[in-house]
Amino acid sequence: MPYKKVLVGDYFKFEKGLGYKGEFLVEDSEVALIGMDSHEEGGGYKEASEKPYSGPYKSEHVAETGDVIFAATDLTQGGDVLGSPLIVPESEKFETFIYSHHLLKAFQKKEGFLPEYLYNLYRVKKYRRKAAYGDAGSTVRALPSVVLEEQLVPLPDIKTQESINEVTSLIDQQIENNKSLAKNLEALAQSIFRSWFVDFEPVHAKSRGEKPFGMDDETAALFPDSFEESELGLIPIKWNTGSLAEFAKQTKKNVKAKEITESDAYFGLEHIPRRSIFVFSWGSGEGLASNKSSVAVGDLLFGKLRPYFHKVSISPVNGICSTDIIVMQPKEAFYKSFMYFAVNQESFISILSNASTGTRMPRTSWNDMQDYQFVIPSENILRKFENLTSPLIEEGLSCVTVNLSLRKLREALLTEFVSNSTLSIEALV
Repeated sequence: MPYKKVLVGDYFKFEKGLGYKGEFLVEDSEVALIGMDSHEEGGGYKEASEKPYSGPYKSEHVAETGDVIFAATDLTQGGDVLGSPLIVPESEKFETFIYSHHLLKAFQKKEGFLPEYLYNLYRVKKYRRKAAYGDAGSTVRALPSVVLEEQLVPLPDIKTQESINEVTSLIDQQIENNKSLAKNLEALAQSIFRSWFVDFEPVHAKSRGEKPFGMDDETAALFPDSFEESELGLIPIKWNTGSLAEFAKQTKKNVKAKEITESDAYFGLEHIPRRSIFVFSWGSGEGLASNKSSVAVGDLLFGKLRPYFHKVSISPVNGICSTDIIVMQPKEAFYKSFMYFAVNQESFISILSNASTGTRMPRTSWNDMQDYQFVIPSENILRKFENLTSPLIEEGLSCVTVNLSLRKLREALLTEFVSNSTLSIEALV
């Protein structure tokens, strides 16, 4: 049975959220604001993108779990966020979500058009781009509610909508499982780093005449059994202190706008994750007008601007990045994993925050970063740490690669599902 063509506005109305003052964005609150940077490009909720909020709001500004919210404004260079939908997730951290005036929340007017199908429909680039930019390809970065309501879209029967949602949900769940696995692998490697190079647990154990917990004799023999004073305080004897510049270098290879293609992976400030060294999403080079910097697999990415002082992340693919991102490479392969975690300590972020300059949006630079001091163990221990943790990092990067394939599969299936009105329900499940 052919799909009906319907106006989105016959089934949903769209309302902007709360216009808020920045002074109400705080460090801790039971209320969280979903804002412009909460959307993944192409659709989806960006984890940990919400901001604790302490100001006034009305009941109509509340976003419930399962609500569909569209990005009505886009500040990314590629313009890939405009028109992207998200579904409000469950949260154990916040009691209430509200959404900002830069977004449009879908309110159901009539039954027969499932909100989750609306969400999946606009994850298809064809419909998302048409709503955001129209047939003329305008670059205006705003999506009025009336434009979204006037979109003519295919609407299958409820059972087919449910089947499309079910198939898509299975892919989404696998993507989330891969993200969780990568983060668990990162946490394991991070715990080893902290034990060896921050808390010095093996050295403390040996100083007490004990065998380091969970460590074989060969590895334990690499660690000293006492401490000595240094400019950073007590450190294991015969270890050294050193600066970031001794172990890493900044790479600055410019790519001209005319050399950038749609197939190039693009990393902007908005892609730097808050809670993981693994970058799970990025944009494309399509429509980028200014020069960029080249990025290679394994490069370290760090946002120069203070709101983006999060994790130092690992590039999972070759590509290009914003010039507001500092790109670094370890000078030697055998301490690559060590560097990944050495620059992800709270002390590093704190020092950069204090050294950043400017008032409206303070920024840092390689000059500020390169003098950062940390404890340097012996080469044998560095090599042991690399051998132990690099497989964890590689497996985490593999999860990112698999998710890229899954996202492409999801896009292809959704495109087929919403355009092929002859598909049977049995073909979808």
